[in-house]
Amino acid sequence: MFNLFHRISLPLRHLAVALTLASPALADCPVLTLTGPADIEQLTGHVSAFADPDWTVTPESAVTTDAGRFQTSATGIVDFGYTPAHVWMRLCLQNATDIADWRFYAHENFFQHFAVYILRADGRIDTAIDLRPDSPFAARPIADPQMVAPLNLAPGESVTLLMAYASGGSTQIDFSVQTLDSFLAIKAAKTAKDFFFYGMMMLLIAVALIALVLLRHAIFLAYCAYAASALLFVMHEDGVAFQFLWPALPAFNGVASVFVGSSLIVSGAAYARVFLKTRERHPWIDRLLFALIAGTILLDAALFLPALQLLKKLLVMMSLLAFLTFTVSGVWSYLKGHKEVRFYMLAWLGVMLSSLLMNLRHIVGLEIPQETVHDSMRAVMVLDAMMMGLAIADRYNQLRRSRQVAMQQNLESARHRLELNQRLSDLTERHDEAVRQARSRDGHIQNLVHDLRQPLHALRLNVMSLTDTPQAQPERMEAAFAYLEGLIGQHLETAPGPPPGAGTRTEDDALGVQQILAAIREMFAADAAAKGLSLRLVPSSLDAPVDALVLTRIVSNLVSNAIKYTDTGGVLIGTRRRGTTVRIEVHDTGPGLSAADFATACQRAVRLDRDLSRAVGSGLGLAIAVDLADRHGLRLERCPARRGGAGIALVIPAAKG
Repeated sequence: MFNLFHRISLPLRHLAVALTLASPALADCPVLTLTGPADIEQLTGHVSAFADPDWTVTPESAVTTDAGRFQTSATGIVDFGYTPAHVWMRLCLQNATDIADWRFYAHENFFQHFAVYILRADGRIDTAIDLRPDSPFAARPIADPQMVAPLNLAPGESVTLLMAYASGGSTQIDFSVQTLDSFLAIKAAKTAKDFFFYGMMMLLIAVALIALVLLRHAIFLAYCAYAASALLFVMHEDGVAFQFLWPALPAFNGVASVFVGSSLIVSGAAYARVFLKTRERHPWIDRLLFALIAGTILLDAALFLPALQLLKKLLVMMSLLAFLTFTVSGVWSYLKGHKEVRFYMLAWLGVMLSSLLMNLRHIVGLEIPQETVHDSMRAVMVLDAMMMGLAIADRYNQLRRSRQVAMQQNLESARHRLELNQRLSDLTERHDEAVRQARSRDGHIQNLVHDLRQPLHALRLNVMSLTDTPQAQPERMEAAFAYLEGLIGQHLETAPGPPPGAGTRTEDDALGVQQILAAIREMFAADAAAKGLSLRLVPSSLDAPVDALVLTRIVSNLVSNAIKYTDTGGVLIGTRRRGTTVRIEVHDTGPGLSAADFATACQRAVRLDRDLSRAVGSGLGLAIAVDLADRHGLRLERCPARRGGAGIALVIPAAKG
């Protein structure tokens, strides 16, 4: 009974459909006369479409009760944005050629549902292709990365094509009607482009992997991850990934754009961080790139299940934001003087332009052919890979030059250190000779030995520090060398039998007071820092007629004592005018010094009882300073009214300036 009913009802349905072909709704369908392949230009004005949000339309109703819903598109491209609705398209054709084998060529790699129906003149509806979400790649009637339906159109035949599709992303689609020969030519050209692109990308990835194994640098790992993500992204967009990588996983293919798109953003940000060294050079850019990575991952986690279509739309926009960020980061680094990033900027600029095309098509809705977007992606990715390779090579070339410059600077620094060490060795030998002569000399030579110990100690620290800081300026120690050489030379001239090599070096004593005080501050800076003390010199323009060597010896003894007996705080050196005199004062935050203590401390080889356990000393410092001051018409006195610490002033009469 059922078979009888089916045999009777089927012709009746065909008859009903055939009767509708003459209806006003179908009469509104403009007929495209096929004289050869019909591309987007020929299809303009002949394609009509509507969206079916309830998924209730059938092929039969599309040409009967729902036929009036079709609206003609101004172009051959249909776009309903990001919608879960079922989209129906209609195209009326008449075959004016003697070719019977045609292809409906949709320029898309995958839809959640894709079907093409052929409405014949007798009312029969043939299904050319019907792919569901669970259809593997093998279910396609024509094995092509893009969705292609075979069309059998007899010469002179008129038909109505119906296409129904649903997209998990954008619904924008452009298509063409091709002959078998034209389709094979397109396929051959596309295969050649794919072969070139995939070959270039795989070659560059292989070179980067070899460099990673040989050089073991993180930049090659980051580049491999980025290049592999870019290759996989283009393969998915081309449909090649579904054809060859996961042909039996249609459900995964429907969401693969989320994974490969997110991977491209994340790997690109990671590569930018490594290449630009943002952690060391540009911390704010590093934080921005890290936020981009975290934001992409969080966006995927939040929307993957509840709003997959929205997620795909946001990822398209986020890719443009990411590539813009990478480009701006490169420009910023270049402006900061890192010239090795110039190829990096060009590479990201190209990728950003390709991403802009994709956003204009899928987000803004501009009718840009899909093949144009894909071609731009292929060209840009190859250019990008080449530019990134050049960027890495250029970076290492710049680093090599920097290393050469650094090596030359190190050689110059080493040569200068050798000269300084030679001079230091000569000074040490002459100091040792002075010590030997001091055994047979009077207290005058003892004063010399006392005055030499601290400057030589400070000088050794400064010379040794050059090893740790090769970029230091050793010129700032010239004043200390001149002082020591002059001091030793002056006293060895009075010693019997001066040692060989004791030169007759003379220095210009016409140094200003402030220059001498600055040199003393530099001489004792290391000792003060070692105790955690501050050592400050108050700037001043005051000057006074005083022998440079005498002033250096007196103030050096005062500063040495201040540092020695101060545990916390600091030492201050300053100059002030009082009447017709200039006072050079040294203040500290130590235990202080009463008038009686000061008088006791000024005696030769005498130390205060309270200081015996605080520091090692000879009791000569203040005595030497007082003796020098008296012999040169100067005066050493204690600064009264101190609330804490000690203050000692050297009074120089007849100030000038």
